[in-house]
Amino acid sequence: MSKRDVKIACCQMQSGLGTKQENLEKMVAMLENAVSDKDVDLVIFPELAVTGYECSELYEELSEPFPGGESIKAISEQAKKHKVHIVFGFVEKAEKDGKPVVYNSAALIDDQGTPLGCYRKSHLVDGAETKYFEKGTEYKVFDTSIGKIGLLICWDMAYPEVARILALKGAEIIAAPAAWETEPNEGDWEIVNTARSFDNVLYLASCNHVGTDRELSFFGRSKISGPLGRPLAEAGDGEEIITATVDLSVLPELREGYYVLLKDRNPKTYGEITNE
Repeated sequence: MSKRDVKIACCQMQSGLGTKQENLEKMVAMLENAVSDKDVDLVIFPELAVTGYECSELYEELSEPFPGGESIKAISEQAKKHKVHIVFGFVEKAEKDGKPVVYNSAALIDDQGTPLGCYRKSHLVDGAETKYFEKGTEYKVFDTSIGKIGLLICWDMAYPEVARILALKGAEIIAAPAAWETEPNEGDWEIVNTARSFDNVLYLASCNHVGTDRELSFFGRSKISGPLGRPLAEAGDGEEIITATVDLSVLPELREGYYVLLKDRNPKTYGEITNE
């Protein structure tokens, strides 16, 4: 079986609160740094990278539609320029039942500059997120030229059902923009990155915020984890870019061999999971 190598970069950064243009400029600068190695195929930025995380009263003002929003267009131009896939978090403006709503969303742009789609965070953190954002209801996997990419956002990683659904839909890589807080949750971050990649025998790339917003601080430690849960690359607590080359061709053999977590499921016994 021939190798299917994909080089992933996570651009761990601090976003200014409400300073959309400055954040986009920083993202472009980090992107150019990441793709200075011409082999990079996929670049991931944090949750709400475009707007900053803890600016809740500004979410509606900062929101933009997908795919017509200014940030989507700006990043799409960069994806086409550098021939790289990009995942990043933004505030999405939309409608539900005829009423305006906003979502905590992540966009996926392909290497031709085409917005392939976006994912709306389903498991919102109690507080500002539940106050301002509508919950997403769909789990999406996108078929790209570099492989099948699933999206989730931050706290979604704490729910095994989300990554499992993405895996059952064929995901080979899960991209996870995040804004995971420093206290008291540091150990949880390592657990969920390891567990979700191991549970589903796939690659998981999580890109976290760093720095302090208003009350919240973020510890970084973005990770690219392999299909057996082991970290392939890990960041520190400052702004930086981590990379790892992953081989998608090993996944079928692992899943058919010892790590039969998908093949040997017994879904007829899982009905209680969906009970209210």
